[in-house]
Amino acid sequence: MTRYYSAVAVDNTLGSAITSGSTTATLNTSPIGYPSSFPFVLAIDYNAATEELVLVTAVSGTTISITRGFNGSTPQSHAVGAVIRHVITAQDLTDTQTHYNTALTDGAHGVTGSLATFLGAPTSANLAAVVTDETGSGSLVFATGPTIASPTITGTINAGGNTGASGQFLSSTGTGIAWATSSGGVPAVNGVLTGPLEAFNIVGTTGPTGGLNVDIKTAGVWYYTANATANFTLNFRGDGSTTLNSILTTGQAITVSVLWTNGAGPYSPGPYPYYPTAITIDGTSVTPQWSGKVPIFRGDTSATSSVSYTIIKTASATFTVLATQGVYA
Repeated sequence: MTRYYSAVAVDNTLGSAITSGSTTATLNTSPIGYPSSFPFVLAIDYNAATEELVLVTAVSGTTISITRGFNGSTPQSHAVGAVIRHVITAQDLTDTQTHYNTALTDGAHGVTGSLATFLGAPTSANLAAVVTDETGSGSLVFATGPTIASPTITGTINAGGNTGASGQFLSSTGTGIAWATSSGGVPAVNGVLTGPLEAFNIVGTTGPTGGLNVDIKTAGVWYYTANATANFTLNFRGDGSTTLNSILTTGQAITVSVLWTNGAGPYSPGPYPYYPTAITIDGTSVTPQWSGKVPIFRGDTSATSSVSYTIIKTASATFTVLATQGVYA
């Protein structure tokens, strides 16, 4: 309970006697300097054996409303002329010490709820419970070495620096993002790749035959090292649960290369070495446009053959495919 105090309260006396059960008392003169807010404490018969502490809850003229026997004192009768003084009590000091020793989480200093929880245990989760306009989730991030999962950044990225470890983000520029050169890796400066590494999928258990899925999320180069055993078809997709159409946006392109080997023959039904006779994208047939206007019609004997397909998305589920054949022996 909040009690109020004044440093200029003037002593007074009782204007009429009161019994131990009285809930009002009459002052001899109008009070001077008493607190203007309630409650506050008065001592009746101050510094006498019959001293009693009362809690003043209202003042009207010379009449005060009182709660008797405050702070363990005993309600009793008081005669006319008993000295009345505004005092600080033992309860005031006890309350101060109790408040001082109360944990924040138990409501010290008037702090309650999620703020008290955070002050008692300042974790990221407890802080998030205090604020109401945050975005995102997870732990707090500070300037040095943070790990941020799947952020969405809008606007301009500004950063400084010109040295760093391989693969480390260095700075943003007017034309792209600068990265440190990675030894044998994929350095990119101003958005231009130099000396990149391409994901390479070697399929060595069986030669190509039948319908083959080419998953671009696995690799951009597929190499079948075992000899082909028949002609085959190629289906380009993201992977077993992702379409290529969902990966590319209109106006984007990707180049995928497929390499395979043929033995010395014979080739049944022949007469030519085996090759990809058709392609599909996400299961839908597409007719490639061939370099030199010459469609592929054979592989190569005792050699490694290849076809590079540049797949251009021109509209939703609509693609132009440019194909180039090569042979290596």
